[in-house]
Amino acid sequence: MAEHRLRLSREVYRLRMLGMAMGVLPIAAVLFARGAAAPAWMAALVNAFVWPHLAWWHARSRADSHRAERINLLIDSALGGMWIALMEFNLLPSVLVVSMLTMDRLGWGAKFLVRSSLAMAGACAAATLIAHPAFRPATNMTEILASLPLMVAYPIAMALAASQSRRLAQEKRKAVEQTIDLRDQLAHVARVGTLGEMAAGLAHELNQPLAAIHIEANAALELGRANSRQPGWDTTRESLERISEQSLRAGEIVRRMRTFARRGPMERERLAIGPPVHEVLALLDHDLHHYAVETTIDLPDDLPDVIADRIAIQQVLVNLIRNAIEAMSAPAVAVRRLIIRGERADACVRVSVTDTGPGIDPGLGEALFHPFHSTKPAGMGLGLSICQSLVEAHGGRIGAGPHPEKGARFFFELPAAP
Repeated sequence: MAEHRLRLSREVYRLRMLGMAMGVLPIAAVLFARGAAAPAWMAALVNAFVWPHLAWWHARSRADSHRAERINLLIDSALGGMWIALMEFNLLPSVLVVSMLTMDRLGWGAKFLVRSSLAMAGACAAATLIAHPAFRPATNMTEILASLPLMVAYPIAMALAASQSRRLAQEKRKAVEQTIDLRDQLAHVARVGTLGEMAAGLAHELNQPLAAIHIEANAALELGRANSRQPGWDTTRESLERISEQSLRAGEIVRRMRTFARRGPMERERLAIGPPVHEVLALLDHDLHHYAVETTIDLPDDLPDVIADRIAIQQVLVNLIRNAIEAMSAPAVAVRRLIIRGERADACVRVSVTDTGPGIDPGLGEALFHPFHSTKPAGMGLGLSICQSLVEAHGGRIGAGPHPEKGARFFFELPAAP
């Protein structure tokens, strides 16, 4: 944006205006003491009150304001070298002019400082050859007093400008780091999305072999019953029945995965909160068994229904339950208990997910639900943010707090169906 591009030029413009306004005092004192001619006085006025505006116009009229400002600072250096010669190498004002014209470019790097110093030296030599000034480095009390405003004001202005420049640099660095982090996270999200599409296709393809296994197992059972007197049939029958049951169970898991991976607009319906909870627990059954998590479900039968999208509620439950499982996965957690409780809360249905992990850092506060804020080393910080968006899209709310005994408790509320 144009406003952002000109922030540096505006800071340099203000600094230049202050420096020139203060610097013209020692220059004028020297010119007065030396009895300078009218052209020297005209040059001092133009340098102090016309050149800063020309430099500002040059910076804001160019597409690359930084490059224009570097050119302006080189011209500043040349003008400073000219005044060193025209002031007949007067000691104190010359030192102040050199300081004024070099301090505001230290942030451009060593190479630019060398170029500006060469420009100053070249202009000083040229002015010496053209004007043939005398060499009188003496400084009287009037010139010292005229230099005091620049000696006091300019360092203060430089400190303020440096502080502002450092703040802008920190903001830029932070923005760059956030952009890089966001790019990596979006790339990961894209990979996860691609994997989800592949999983949905794989689930579709697995339906046929699972159905074939179920049919063949039932056919073997029917054929075996005709020869049930043969030895070993009981063992074979039990194995075939387990194959048939597990093929149905695998098919049900695949069906849930396909439903969960489905994309599309929200389809709200009247539903009880119990079935989505049991479906999600079945989907996460492997993780629960792997980490030896004891699950307790407390969903009263008289809980009212809600009007919600089943997939969205499953997404919220998956994120909350997976977070609870990961919180209890550390070896230091001796008791791993997951409690899912449903209850009435005024005109809403509240579902809470409680774990016995290390709990929530009290310093997180509202940042817990901010996007890209994660306490997990490999986390993207999107799970709780997505949960909040889904719950609020249903007219509900989500929150978190410590468990009275130990661990963390997350809950979400949905308006009860009329």
